[in-house]
Parts: sequence; C-alpha cells; structure tokens
Amino acid sequence: MEILVMILVGLAAGFLGGMFGVGGGILMVPAFLFILRDRIPGIHVAVGTSMAVIVANAIAGTVGHALHGRVNWQVAAWVAGFAVIGGFVGANVSGLVAKATLQRLFAIFLVVVAAKMFFSKPAEAKRPEVVQTEAQVEK
Repeated sequence: MEILVMILVGLAAGFLGGMFGVGGGILMVPAFLFILRDRIPGIHVAVGTSMAVIVANAIAGTVGHALHGRVNWQVAAWVAGFAVIGGFVGANVSGLVAKATLQRLFAIFLVVVAAKMFFSKPAEAKRPEVVQTEAQVEK
C-alpha cells in the first residue's frame, strides 16, 4: 500500500510541478508573470523558467537537508522516480492548455493550498516507540 501511495504522490507531484511549476514556482511563477513580464511573455514560459530554476534550488535544498539527516531516501527514490514521469506528462499537457485557462488553474491551485495550510493543524512527526530492555526496567 505504501508503494502505491508513493507512486501516486510522485505522479501527482511531478504532474503538478510540470503543469504549474510548483515548488519555488509558487513564488516564481507569479513573480515572472507580474514583475518580470517584459522578459517572460506568458505563463507557459513562466512555468518552464521556474522549473529550470527549481532544479538548482532543489539540489541545494536537498544537500542542506541531507547534511542534517532530514531526508528519507527510500521515500525520495520512489516518489522521485514517478515524479519524473508526472513532470514530463504535466509539462506536455500544460502546452495544450490555453494561457488564460492555465493561469486560472494555477490561481485555483494556490488558493486551495493556501486554505488547506491556513485551516489545517500542523502535522506532528510520529515518534518511534521506546523499547526498554530488562535491565532498564529493573532500575
């Protein structure tokens, strides 16, 4: 079941990344569209440019987290493998969607994510159960 979840998460993350340029794209795509509009002619180029920037950002962020032991490499391998597929498909589908429609879909995506984050209780990490040895129990 976990493998199926990782596959679906990878495909969805890759698809949304390819479609909307999410990741750092949540900031970059609007910035490209509204602040750098003289250099970025529309949302399709904004998404593609964001994806290119995110590669370097992702490498740096991964190294930083890995140095502190904050990467689950097994999950990362499963999800990343399928995110590649989803990203490729999402990027191709994005090219078939009209500029205005893609921009509106991106806005809806941002609102839904923002609302979910605003109204949700922060997730807490599960702590492993502590197993005591007989010697620890006797003390």
